[in-house]
Amino acid sequence: MEQMDTWKKRLKLGLIIQVMIFLFPLYAVGGKESFSWDFSDCEIKDILYAVSLDTGISIVPDDTVSGRGDLKFTGRDFYSAFDAFLLGNRLFVKRDEKMWVVSRFNAWEENGLFYLDACDLLPSQILEKLSVVMDFVITYDSLSAQKISVHLKGLDKSSMIESLARVFGNYEVKATAGGVHVARKAENWRRDAVGYEENLRILRNDDGSFLVDVKDVLFSEVVERLFSLRNEGPSFCVFGNGEVKVQRSVFCGFDFDGTLEKLCSQNSFGFFVDEDIYYFYADVSSKNALISKNRRWQKFPLRFAKSKDLLPVLSARFSKLESIVLQNNEGFICNCTDEEAMQISQLIGELDVKKSTYLVHLKYIQPKELMDFLPPDVDRDSLFMADDSSCLYFNGTEAAYEDLCEKLAVCDRPSARLSYDLLILQYDDVRQNQWASNLNAKVRSLGDRNNAAVSLGSVMSLNLNVVAAFGLSFAAGLQASIEENRTKVFADTTLHGVSGKQIAFQSTNTYRYRDNNVDPDTGKPVYSGVTREISSGIKLDVLGWVSGNGVITTKVSASVSRQGIDTSSSTGNPPPTTEKLVTTEVNGKSGEPIVLSGLVQDSDEISQKRTPFISKVPLLGWFFKNRERRREKSQMIIYLVPHLLDSLCEEEDSYDEEWLLEKMKKIRSSFDELTAEESVEL
Repeated sequence: MEQMDTWKKRLKLGLIIQVMIFLFPLYAVGGKESFSWDFSDCEIKDILYAVSLDTGISIVPDDTVSGRGDLKFTGRDFYSAFDAFLLGNRLFVKRDEKMWVVSRFNAWEENGLFYLDACDLLPSQILEKLSVVMDFVITYDSLSAQKISVHLKGLDKSSMIESLARVFGNYEVKATAGGVHVARKAENWRRDAVGYEENLRILRNDDGSFLVDVKDVLFSEVVERLFSLRNEGPSFCVFGNGEVKVQRSVFCGFDFDGTLEKLCSQNSFGFFVDEDIYYFYADVSSKNALISKNRRWQKFPLRFAKSKDLLPVLSARFSKLESIVLQNNEGFICNCTDEEAMQISQLIGELDVKKSTYLVHLKYIQPKELMDFLPPDVDRDSLFMADDSSCLYFNGTEAAYEDLCEKLAVCDRPSARLSYDLLILQYDDVRQNQWASNLNAKVRSLGDRNNAAVSLGSVMSLNLNVVAAFGLSFAAGLQASIEENRTKVFADTTLHGVSGKQIAFQSTNTYRYRDNNVDPDTGKPVYSGVTREISSGIKLDVLGWVSGNGVITTKVSASVSRQGIDTSSSTGNPPPTTEKLVTTEVNGKSGEPIVLSGLVQDSDEISQKRTPFISKVPLLGWFFKNRERRREKSQMIIYLVPHLLDSLCEEEDSYDEEWLLEKMKKIRSSFDELTAEESVEL
């Protein structure tokens, strides 16, 4: 009983091991996240070998697998991709726990009936493998060397073999002692058959040449008839399949060896002579040799065109054209027939034409800009850079040059010119507290009162017309703020540029210091020979472009940086800096101002003044010290007024009339107000 239990356990363990062996390839395929294959026109056996290495599955092709194929797959569903690959290349697979066998032959038995699928196989291969599946002896005569495809279903053993014999052609099935024999039907090839002599006509002329007129006759019959007309009599031996048919051959004027060579080349045979005996053997390459026999290498010189430009045209015109490019662009040589050489020479005469070189003058744009933005129909290879920054070389025909000039009239146009009136103001808000022993008194005069008058003289001298852009009240307030030192004019200028090009303005102070490191032993800074820079001030980048209706779109990027107190002598570190950045994009008509604010910076400083020596006396020295705390808040405001100048393009000689009238009225009203009242009381 114990032995029985032990035997059952071993049997169960063996079954588990067999299942694991069978499922291991599936687990290996499913466990991998994804596969990626890209095979183009490769040998099918090489593709299967690579897939086997990548998946870990033993995939073996049998002797029927041949040819080339494609496999392009990326993903996890390996089985679907592999089945699609087999279907596309007319292949079949048999899977078991050890390996997968790929073949072009697939046959099986089901309920006493046989099923057969064979793709691109020789008839002899089909019969050999079918004999193994049926476990039945099948012999056959020499069969055709042409590959066929067969699909038969639900036939018994005899019906299956008879159906194949009909597919093969002129064959029949004969029963033998141990099986069947597929034999060629002899009645169609008897020499006394009707039309035999008409289909096999080989005559010998008086000069020793032969006349051949053969149609649908076996190669061995043709050779035998040819040797029968030879004076020496038949002395030959045929190796291989001599039952190949000569479909059609009609020629004359060749001697015995020449006639024999023509017939052999047509039917993929070769021959050699040994002791006056002719031996015939199968030679597949003989047809290719016959086809390429009339080809020879011929040279085709070129005068103006380049071989690399002409050969693609010839390759499209003549398939499988072998060519070699000569050095120094002297032409090329081709392996072609005389007829093909005549056609190639004719094409060269039409394409190898002289092209002229023209100098293309550009009015407004640079050659590099034209090369970067060529019109769609202009060939880039026909244009070449010149030494002059306003010219290009064009190599082509006169008609192509005239067409290029027409296209340049569209794209070679002046860019719109822009100017920006720039005014940068710095508004300061200073709060100051002092602690000192100071006493001051005076007698108040009778005329003391708080009033002031502000003149517009300094504001009117600014480059930016403040009155026309912002109004009289703003101008008066600005003049008062400048006179009270609460506002400083940081920049007042005009920037000029073209549409689509960036304009940069920078007003900075540069602080240079020597880079240093702290000595770990002494803790003191050790200066190196490297000098670094810190810049503080204002940087302004303006990018504007003009649309078709005269609207100016402006992208402004402004940054203000400020340097703190220099502490490098005490700490060994460079002074700190603060930076504010603002970026905006606006659009409007010419003359409409742009204001950028928000560039605010705060600072808090404490300074102390004292009298030497006496200020260090305890208690008494306090009266000889002056401590001041200064809190400063400054704000940079940028005023930018874009203007579209009067040379937008050659077709526009002036601005829009309505815009001009509106601008003139605005300027006139501003000056009328200044004449009536030259000052404003605050």
